[in-house]
Amino acid sequence: MALSGMRGLSVFISDIRNCQNKEQERLRVDKELGNIRTRFKNEKGLTPYEKKKYVWKMLYIYMLGYDVDFGHMEAVSLISAPKYPEKQVGYIVTSSLLNENHDFLRLAINTVRNDIIGRNETFQCLALTMVGNIGGREFAESLAPDVQKLLISSSCRPLVRKKAALCLLRLYRKNPDVVNVDGWSDRMAQLLDERDLGVLTSCMSLLVALVSNNHEAYWSCVPKCVKTLERLARNQDIPQEYTYYGIPSPWLQVKTMRALQYYPTIEDPNTRRSLFEVLQRILMGTDVVKNVNKNNASHAVLFEALALVMHLDAEKEMMSQCVALLGKFIAVREPNIRYLGLENMTRMLMVTDVHDIIKRHQAQIITH
Repeated sequence: MALSGMRGLSVFISDIRNCQNKEQERLRVDKELGNIRTRFKNEKGLTPYEKKKYVWKMLYIYMLGYDVDFGHMEAVSLISAPKYPEKQVGYIVTSSLLNENHDFLRLAINTVRNDIIGRNETFQCLALTMVGNIGGREFAESLAPDVQKLLISSSCRPLVRKKAALCLLRLYRKNPDVVNVDGWSDRMAQLLDERDLGVLTSCMSLLVALVSNNHEAYWSCVPKCVKTLERLARNQDIPQEYTYYGIPSPWLQVKTMRALQYYPTIEDPNTRRSLFEVLQRILMGTDVVKNVNKNNASHAVLFEALALVMHLDAEKEMMSQCVALLGKFIAVREPNIRYLGLENMTRMLMVTDVHDIIKRHQAQIITH
């Protein structure tokens, strides 16, 4: 919350913090709500600064757990303000206080659309964030085409396109029958060529949602997913801010392998060979270390790789490797790691015929 210069808001927050008990807090909140209600009745006499201050107070009261059943129109009206400080408040408070079925949201659709298709990147980001947070059917019907145009636009900066991808993902998850993705296979394949890892990660999240509904339409994305994994496995062109404890973008690696698990198989021999080389690299390069954060990231990648190996029904040699690696995990003293090893061994028993290999670890399993 931007409190700079808002003395009334700062004083109110200080008063709340100094309350000795819940009853005192409730009385102070009721007094403030009464004051805000009175001021809103004479809205013509309010300056933009005052309206912004009172709407911030409403949000703070709402965050404390109290019902705020008025002032919604004032919050929505700030969305159409020409200046950023008022518009920001309008977008944040509207997305917090109103749900997707609220009637007042209809009043804001045109303003939100104008911000999305406008040239001001800051306003575009505010609008996309609110639409993504609310994700209502009317928003999807009215705004999804504009969000799609932003995502594939070559003139938009990565920050806007990243938000557009996540906004479209939310609209699609909530209203898959409304968001029109017919013919989007080629566009998704093009988006997976993106060099910016922030945009690429957002687009991969969108692809996971699309292929979970209809993988048949997105076969052209399979080679692109494998190329992404190759780039990450070789640490090629990975900015420092996307490297987590020495692991190149573990989030993108996990999302990419999850997307591939929605395809029943990979027919092309070259693509399949390249993928198994990457998976082999992940299996061989993962070990248990002392750093918990690094363990968490590397194990997330590893267990997603194991799931993909099982899904693609890899050769028995690779399966043996997987079992041997899991054998190391169940020998570790850390109970969480041991549990993950046992859980994945159980999955391997159900999916593939590796009973004889797993039997070698039977004594170890019984001991633990």
